[in-house]
Parts: sequence; structure tokens; C-alpha cells
Amino acid sequence: MANYSIRDLAKLSGIKAHTIRIWEQRYSIIEPKRTASNIRYYTDQDLKFLMNIAFLNRKGIRISKIAKLSKEEIKTEVDKLSETEAEHTDNFQSLAMAMMELDEPKIGKILSKCFSQNGVEDTILNVLVPFLEKASLLWLTGSISSMHEQFASCVIRRRILTEITKLKTKKGQDLPKILLYLPEGDQQELYLMFVQYLLKKRNIEVVYLGTKVDIEDLQLAASIHKPNFIYTIISERHKCYVPACYIGRLSEGMEVPHLLISGFQHTMKQSESPDNVTVLEDLNELLEFFSN
Repeated sequence: MANYSIRDLAKLSGIKAHTIRIWEQRYSIIEPKRTASNIRYYTDQDLKFLMNIAFLNRKGIRISKIAKLSKEEIKTEVDKLSETEAEHTDNFQSLAMAMMELDEPKIGKILSKCFSQNGVEDTILNVLVPFLEKASLLWLTGSISSMHEQFASCVIRRRILTEITKLKTKKGQDLPKILLYLPEGDQQELYLMFVQYLLKKRNIEVVYLGTKVDIEDLQLAASIHKPNFIYTIISERHKCYVPACYIGRLSEGMEVPHLLISGFQHTMKQSESPDNVTVLEDLNELLEFFSN
């Protein structure tokens, strides 16, 4: 069982720490535990309960009314409202709750509802990417364990792979072709799968090379497929090389019209990159690039 500070609760629930304290004092909604040295902390159950309260409050139910409900009544109300059309924030919070509970069926149900109501692309851009970015940040700050992030990523990965296999790319010599890969040491495979889905949906021929691809293997793949573009993600925390140096090796080592790079926008500006390299801020910029 994990223990959380009030700052952790605020990050995960979206409720400001000051508001949580007011709810504690005025409505006794949550009562923090204390260590032997009198430091306040909260449990997994406190977190889940607060996230349910935050969900109902966002739906317009006054906190004074929520405070009068039992925990069972609150859960029933959350389940009922979750069955109706939800906003992106609601889905985001529901995924966070399911992640904390390690509840695979619940994550699957949330994804099915999002895909049905909003489509896979909208769900990727407005729910899954923000959710995974927040989960990664919470793991880095110690608010959640790596197990939670890995669990959610594995469940989402399987669903996205299923959606990718449903897409059929039209055959034709004039279709643009792109190689997707991650360099050695980078772990953002799920994000790369998002790119695979979004580009394949736009009838772009995608060659997915996967992870841990070194420059020599990439050069071999490029010589075989002769792509119009190569896309990769270079993390700012990558320990194997300096991003700018790596990009220089890529742009000089292959006869590729265009390299598309994201993930390090704070390290290298577009004005500093070679002519055949485009630095992309996020998925929306990638989609905009291919819409022009």
C-alpha cells in the first residue's frame, strides 16, 4: 500500500491542496493519518475516494451534498455518471483511478467508451497522450510507482495495436513512406505506436522498426525501403548521446529527404537543425506537417 502527501493527492486528483484542506476541515470528507513523527499522509483508499469526489464535483454536484453521501452512494453515483458521455477530463481521471487500482477491465471499458464516442484519434490526442505524460511525471516525482505506469501502458498498448491492425492502407506507388523507430535507450514505444496509427489512418505507408534501433540498422532499413521520411523520438533524458550530435549523424549518414524528430524540443531549436530535419513539438504538429 502506497502513502501519499497532500501534494501527491493534488497532482493525481486535480484538486488543489488548499481545497482539500478546506474539505477536510469543513466536511470531514477525508481524515489524514499521521506518522510517529506527526507527518500527515494518505492511503490508496483515500486517493481513490478523493478522485471519486472530484469527479462528482466536476459534474456540478456541490461538495456540501457529496459530503452527506456514504462511500457506497458516492461510488454508485460515479458509476452511473460514468456510463453517460464523459468529457476528456473525466476520462483522464477515470484512467488514473483504474491505473491506481490495477484494474485492467476498467481501463478496457474506458477505452472502448472513448473510442466509440470520440474515435480513436481524438482519444489518443486528448486523453491518452495527456494521461501518459502525467503518469510519467508522477512516476518521476515518486507519486506513483513504475509498476502503475507500466501496467497502464501495457493495457493501452494492446488496445492500440488492435486498432492499428484494423486500418488498411491503400496500395499505390505514389503513397508517401515513413520509417518509425526508437534509438537505443529510449522507452517511448507507446507514443511511437500512436504515431503509427495516426499516419496509417492518413494512408501513409508506415514501416515500423520498433525500439533499440542503431544507426547502422536504420541505414540498412532505409536502403531497402527508400522512405520519404524517417521519424523518431529523442528523449531529453537520453544517456547515450547528445541529441544534436546524434541528429547530425543521422542527417549526414543517409540519403533521406526528411527527418522528423520530436521529444527534445527544449534541447535543440528548429533554427539550429540541418535543412533536412524538422523538429516537432507534439503529435498535432506532426499531423499538421502531413496535412500541408
